[in-house]
Amino acid sequence: MAVITDVGNIRDVHPRNKQAVGLRLALWALAKTYGQDDLVYSGPLYKSMAVEGSTIRIRFEHVGSGLTSRDNEPLTWFQIAGEDKQFVEATAVVDGGTVVVSSDSVGSPVAVRFGWHQNAEPNLANKEGLPASPFRTDSW
Repeated sequence: MAVITDVGNIRDVHPRNKQAVGLRLALWALAKTYGQDDLVYSGPLYKSMAVEGSTIRIRFEHVGSGLTSRDNEPLTWFQIAGEDKQFVEATAVVDGGTVVVSSDSVGSPVAVRFGWHQNAEPNLANKEGLPASPFRTDSW
């Protein structure tokens, strides 16, 4: 799987930046087919979540040398929901190898979604420049 939320074209299913897509697929092949274990071959992939009071901490696999905002802006396309299952826009902050998600309008959160829209172009990535894959923590 090659995540291309940062190089895609929301008006056309075919991304114009084919080199980025090819490079990401090649990294997976080098790591998984050819056994090169000295490279970062994936962007962050959702691993787990933990509710911490009024926030949810998200853990990832493939953080590489750390998580970052690829455009140096606040993290985008995070949503959070409480028991009512109504998702609202959320604030998300990198904290080491995790992301802490919250919203003033959700006091007791139970779920997070990231990049969960067909037009989403989120900015969470690892420091190697590979974007995070969209995910959801709920199964509603």
